[in-house]
Amino acid sequence: MTWKSPLVLSLCVGVMLMTAAAGMSADLPITRVVLFSSGVGYFERAGDVEGNTEITLAFRVDQINDMLKSMTLQDLGGGTIGAVTYAPQDPLEHTLKSFAVDVMNPNSLADLLDSLMGSRVSIVTADATVTGTVIKCEWQEKSVGDDVVKFQVLNLLTDRGIIQVPIWHMKSVSLVEEKLSADLQKALGAVAAARDLDKRTVTIGFHGTGSRPVRVGYLLETPVWKTSYRLLAGDDRLFIQGWGIVENTTDDDWSRVQLSLVSGQPISFIQNLYEPLYVRRPVIQPQIAATTGPQMYTGAIEEADRQLAEMPAPAGAPQEALDGALLKAPGPVGRGFGGGARMEMALEDAGVQAAAQGGKVGELFQYAMEQPVSIGRQQSAMIPIVNQAIEGRKVSIYNASVNSDHPLNGLKLKNSTPLHLMGGAITVFDGNVYAGDALIDDLPPGDERLISYAVDLGVRVDSESQSKEDQAATSLKIVRGVMTMSTRLISEQTYSIRNVTTDKRTVIIEHPLRRGWELTSSVKPAERTAELYRFEVEVAPQKTVDLVVAEQRTTGQTFALTSTDDDRIALFLHAPKLSPQMKTALEKIVQMRMAIADVESQIDDHEDRLEEIGEEQERIRQNMEQLERDSELYKTYVEKFAAQEQEFEKLREEIKTLKADQAAKEKELEQYILGLNID
Repeated sequence: MTWKSPLVLSLCVGVMLMTAAAGMSADLPITRVVLFSSGVGYFERAGDVEGNTEITLAFRVDQINDMLKSMTLQDLGGGTIGAVTYAPQDPLEHTLKSFAVDVMNPNSLADLLDSLMGSRVSIVTADATVTGTVIKCEWQEKSVGDDVVKFQVLNLLTDRGIIQVPIWHMKSVSLVEEKLSADLQKALGAVAAARDLDKRTVTIGFHGTGSRPVRVGYLLETPVWKTSYRLLAGDDRLFIQGWGIVENTTDDDWSRVQLSLVSGQPISFIQNLYEPLYVRRPVIQPQIAATTGPQMYTGAIEEADRQLAEMPAPAGAPQEALDGALLKAPGPVGRGFGGGARMEMALEDAGVQAAAQGGKVGELFQYAMEQPVSIGRQQSAMIPIVNQAIEGRKVSIYNASVNSDHPLNGLKLKNSTPLHLMGGAITVFDGNVYAGDALIDDLPPGDERLISYAVDLGVRVDSESQSKEDQAATSLKIVRGVMTMSTRLISEQTYSIRNVTTDKRTVIIEHPLRRGWELTSSVKPAERTAELYRFEVEVAPQKTVDLVVAEQRTTGQTFALTSTDDDRIALFLHAPKLSPQMKTALEKIVQMRMAIADVESQIDDHEDRLEEIGEEQERIRQNMEQLERDSELYKTYVEKFAAQEQEFEKLREEIKTLKADQAAKEKELEQYILGLNID
């Protein structure tokens, strides 16, 4: 039989920790939540504290970086704010190694006492209280009838010597050394905190006297709040009802919190502030250098000090701005940010008839709930943000790229409310009957927007396009020898709109806006966007109306006349609306090129003749090699060869003259062309 004892010491320490925490900490509930459409939320906790108090908050590991980047603290009763402490991002084993007590390996009280060898403890038994230094635990045996019982005893060094205290006799064990006792409490606290691997505790110290209000605020990642609308379309009026969809994905209940929903996209990012960062430093070996004799230098310390004192302060923010930036910044134990001043987001309200008040905040817009809101942890809620009449009218919207045969039933809405309507889904009811779903982009007050929710089968649209080149509009001009030919292109799109219903229709035709094209239609668009024109056409019942959208575009081509071929110039000469001055200039260019071509032809003829002479002289040389020098035929060849040489030299001189003439004519042509400027 083996006697075992429960971990009395661990239980006692746990009770001590809970009792101490209850006496030192306070609870700060969430009182205010501001959700942004950019995926972050501002959470504010507020409450009263008494004296020197520590507030403990729990955050998920992935929230620590946002907390470190954004947390703001206020002691509104004149107190000061101490350090904000939190567990580092280190493994539990690494954390426990920093404590003097090993709480990981002991499986029993005896094991824990063994790890405390050399420490002083106070042990309470049923008979007495003994204090001494821990030596070691050991197993002993004792006969009880026919059985042998095994049990552990603690060897303890006391003032009376070494005594043995059976483990099962112990009622409580206390550590005499305060530091060791504190380490044991911290180690057990670290083990308890590590049970939730996804949570980290943050402890905030408030120092002061008496009861006073405090506030803690921070930003965390939150789901994007969304909007959905219901639009009731009657015969002569429209009514819109909007809801904000909010999710509480935190581990705290939102009980009667002041909730605000803010639209807009403020810049937000995550910076890794939680993970310890170390700078790699080079390792430098110590150097031993030869001893250098002492040196003596003349001093200029007073002059340097004088120049430094006279040096103007660097340009920058004025002292008042610096003082404001450092106002009541905490020292080792600093004042609360802003002291007792109230720190709130500056939100300007504008009332509306709904569960929310709307207001513009810079480039953002917020819906502030008029009544406190309660949403349980991991719960969602729909909150009404707008509920009022809105201006608008029914239209049919045709876009060939969406539906080539029919327009879409739609509404042209004007935000006549004082609220900024955030983009979202709209469920449309026409005469209390579901008509379809639509999407709308952000709609500021006073702005207009189209929405479509169904296919309008009562209207059919046929579209036909035609493009052509207006030859009569072709024009030519020459600037510094460069010919520019401009041609006008004409495009016509005809929309044939047929209304087969018994009701009048307002049809909006969306026509693509093409870069470089200019509208020439007599019918002007009702509005224009970055991508298209919108034309409004009224179509009576059982009638057909044609809409013709005409556009034109001028294209231009340039040609350097010095390198343009003759065929292209001939084409220019046949262009319509060619001015007499332009025609004369082009004809002169043709004539000058013909003169140059004539010289080139003469040069070619002369060069061909030189080639023939060369071939004949080669034949004569071969024949003369076979003849006697005093023969008559040989003498005839000599005379012929001499005559050809004279002709050869003459041709070479003429070619030289012709090439000079050619170069002169080409230069004259080039100068003439470069000097042309004709509109």
